[in-house]
Amino acid sequence: MVKGVASLLDRPATARVEQIWNDLEKLCGLTGVRITPFPHFSWQVTEDYDQPALDALLKKLAADTPPFSIRTTGLGIFTGPSPVVYLAIVKDAKLFSIHEALWKETRQFSIRPEPYYSPDQWVPHITLAYGDVSPDNLDCVTRSLAYQSFDWTIRIDNLVSISLTDDRAAPIVRYRLSG
Repeated sequence: MVKGVASLLDRPATARVEQIWNDLEKLCGLTGVRITPFPHFSWQVTEDYDQPALDALLKKLAADTPPFSIRTTGLGIFTGPSPVVYLAIVKDAKLFSIHEALWKETRQFSIRPEPYYSPDQWVPHITLAYGDVSPDNLDCVTRSLAYQSFDWTIRIDNLVSISLTDDRAAPIVRYRLSG
């Protein structure tokens, strides 16, 4: 099992990302990204949490944090044996401060947090293709997306706790930002 903390995208951005997923499925045969069937970005991923402690923290963070906007800047690729194509999020001071607080507070009750999500390594992103990107279809992905503008502003009004079981992700609890 894998768990994480994420934020779901607003409705306009969700619709745009879902359209990209649909286009990449139709044009390139990609469906792997649908393991997490809701457009989001992740703050942290870990093997497990003390769930009551996480719920208390997310409730407090959400109550103390007003809704805010993120900006995207273009495409990126995490390279390696299983490449990930993503929409890059600008890591501004507001986003970084929320992330740093979340990371610091969850360290005491998270089990083996993924180091790629630590403040010094975190690359905030919205996944567009994952799990089935290969040498045979990466060219299709880049040709399909490279000439689109991804200068988006997205309103963030939530924190969610996510669980990945049986190769499918689902939100556990959603907290509205209200600070």
